[in-house]
Amino acid sequence: MRILVTGVTEPSGRAVARMLLAAGHEVVGLDRQRHRYVDPRAEAIVGDLSDPKVCARAVDKADTVLHLAGHSVAAIARAAESAGARLVIPVVAGSDSTVERIVTGSGADALIVRIPVVAGRRVDRGSWRALESLAGTRRAEGLQVLHYDDLERFLVLAAVSQRTGVVGLAAPGTVSGDDVRTILKDAGVKYSAWLSRSTAGRTLVDTSAARDEWHFRYGWTARETVTDTARGLHGRKADGSGFRTRRGAIPLPSHVVPQSAPTSDGHRLVSGAPEGFEGEFDDKIDERIPVHTATNTSEALPGPLTPLTIDLQAGAIRLGNEAMGAMIALEGIALEHWVSRVTSVLGHHMYINPSIGVFTAENMPGWDEESIRKDVYGAIGDLELHPLGRPPMAGGRLGTLRATGRVAATALAYGRTAEHINAASHAEALTREQISELTDEQLHARALLWRDRLNQGWQAASIGVMMTGAATAIHKGEVKINLERLESARPMLAVERLAALCRKDAGLHEVARSGDVAAAREKSPEFAKALDAELATMGHRGPGECELINPTFGDRPELLVTAAGRAAEMPAPHRESVAEPTSRTAKMAVGATVNRERARDAVVRVTNCLRLATQERAARLVKVGKLTEIEDSAFLTLDEILWAPANLKERVARRRAERIRLKGIRMPDLVNGRWEPEEISGAIAVGDTLTGLGVSPGVVEGTVKRVLTLDDDIEPGDILVAAVTDTGHTAMFSYAGAVVTDIGGAASHAAIVAREFGVPCVVDTKTASTGLSDGQRVRVDGAAGTVTLLTDAE
Repeated sequence: MRILVTGVTEPSGRAVARMLLAAGHEVVGLDRQRHRYVDPRAEAIVGDLSDPKVCARAVDKADTVLHLAGHSVAAIARAAESAGARLVIPVVAGSDSTVERIVTGSGADALIVRIPVVAGRRVDRGSWRALESLAGTRRAEGLQVLHYDDLERFLVLAAVSQRTGVVGLAAPGTVSGDDVRTILKDAGVKYSAWLSRSTAGRTLVDTSAARDEWHFRYGWTARETVTDTARGLHGRKADGSGFRTRRGAIPLPSHVVPQSAPTSDGHRLVSGAPEGFEGEFDDKIDERIPVHTATNTSEALPGPLTPLTIDLQAGAIRLGNEAMGAMIALEGIALEHWVSRVTSVLGHHMYINPSIGVFTAENMPGWDEESIRKDVYGAIGDLELHPLGRPPMAGGRLGTLRATGRVAATALAYGRTAEHINAASHAEALTREQISELTDEQLHARALLWRDRLNQGWQAASIGVMMTGAATAIHKGEVKINLERLESARPMLAVERLAALCRKDAGLHEVARSGDVAAAREKSPEFAKALDAELATMGHRGPGECELINPTFGDRPELLVTAAGRAAEMPAPHRESVAEPTSRTAKMAVGATVNRERARDAVVRVTNCLRLATQERAARLVKVGKLTEIEDSAFLTLDEILWAPANLKERVARRRAERIRLKGIRMPDLVNGRWEPEEISGAIAVGDTLTGLGVSPGVVEGTVKRVLTLDDDIEPGDILVAAVTDTGHTAMFSYAGAVVTDIGGAASHAAIVAREFGVPCVVDTKTASTGLSDGQRVRVDGAAGTVTLLTDAE
């Protein structure tokens, strides 16, 4: 169907347009101006809705007009009647009945959707009015409310139906003014200073038609809707007739930055891929800012990524870019480029754009272009980053001053912010069993909440990277951190605790080493209890943990059990206690690192919730024949999974084949405008040396074991060789002789963890995982950054 959405630049308009597109419909958006966060797949018409010619052009060939603009009702109704299109319009019950009279008198086939106060975590002027109505009332009887999510979901269903007449919506249950005030108080939301008191009555909405004729069910109850509104208010304060972000806070976002969002300068974007190699979800490249590097990004998100991961994680990272850009006082076109171009998907791999990053260095306290080139972007050397000239992007001296103030405010609040986000990720997480008990509508609602939490987590984690870099640069020295404070160290510490139990029991050690979880549990109730405790703490983590197709330690506890059995063959580690930092700058560096890891742990926990939710939705689609297997969920976007368009199986098959194709090529670590697949390097000869970046000192000789899949593991003392490592590999560091990676920098995962655990490490070798083979003997020098092949495998 072809559906016209008026008011498409407003939050509900953007959300409904995106969902209609996901459901397989053609969408036209009409509004007075453009908005770069409207899904670019929608046809955009800019014009005054009161102009009959504009309305007639927009309505032409539309099957349904979804009028969300809130004005110009008569003009759009006449246009719909003339074009023979259905009109769907939401109207607040009990408000001026003029709108309903205009619609019914226009002669258009129309569906009027009567609604009460609409609320939820999306905080805008509507939320202000909702809170005034709800918390300000002194009436004892309950009031009706409706969540934005349920309204927008119903509007999508209404737009593609043929129904006309009147239907009313309201969330199950009611809330009193006392209920609302209690919920806001419990959430820490202060409202007495700005909230007016109201004793006005409210017209009750008749929801019987929605229930009995539409069979519509809700994802949110009335009380849950108010609780969700409180979520959105955390970190915001009243400002006039709306709300603004508190200084230094990172509130819960409720919008989506679409892929390929246009920038207002309208510069042409081009494909960087050779013919036949571009992925369906790849970004285009701006030739003015052409350089991209995989350093650091490929650790968290090793590719080729699945479509679901690109949709959720790359989308969340764009929200993180938005938060970082605002913090360092980027504005206008500078902020637009930072949000949409500083990270890109190429060949379904994540890249970061130093062409943009370095010319914002002047707005990053504690950093300069040289340090960013070296510590953040890896070995880009003196590569020319702006071949067409350096665009005027940063804010100059004034921008630097503004950024310094914003960074300072964010730094002061960052510990509380990270703790709140991490606590929320715990409180809102559900187990696989709990998710299976949700209705389809509740599952839809929770998935959208978790997407917003993922976006917030990436905002906090991205800002944390900047905070850590700035604090470390200001401190100008190495900072030791107690490993118990680091979320990323938990898998390794868990393995060490489980290994200690294996050392005391030879029989337990034997079955643990084989990965037999059931036998290990039966052999030692103490081990079973300890394993459950570890999984309760970090079962949401695992190798490649931000890729939604990958299992977690909770899914595959044998990964932890096997690691514990192998670690038991090594001597128990003896670490010197780490003193608390004493200098102000050291405390800043430690605090920034610890809080960044809390934010990142929230990202991983919410990612697991979305993994479980999309798998549950896929299981239900398998039952009705729309998907073939549960894993198909990874090859769809979240909106596609929720709205299940007719050709799901065809999309999955096409994207599965594309991922196999992309797996067969080696993406370059560095892209300069255009990229070509790299040749897989041949084996190196005995006596040859690979040179990379030494990031953790020490000289070790050992046997090569490449870790290329989730099932690969190493023997105690082996040299762990991988393209890249992440938190899920951390457990192996407890029994690795040394670590060698193809990609990485001084601030990469392998570098940080290896230094903390005293394991020699060389990163950025480019070809270790392909040039070396299992069983070869090598010498690793973690200070010199060299890996020398001593003997071939026997």
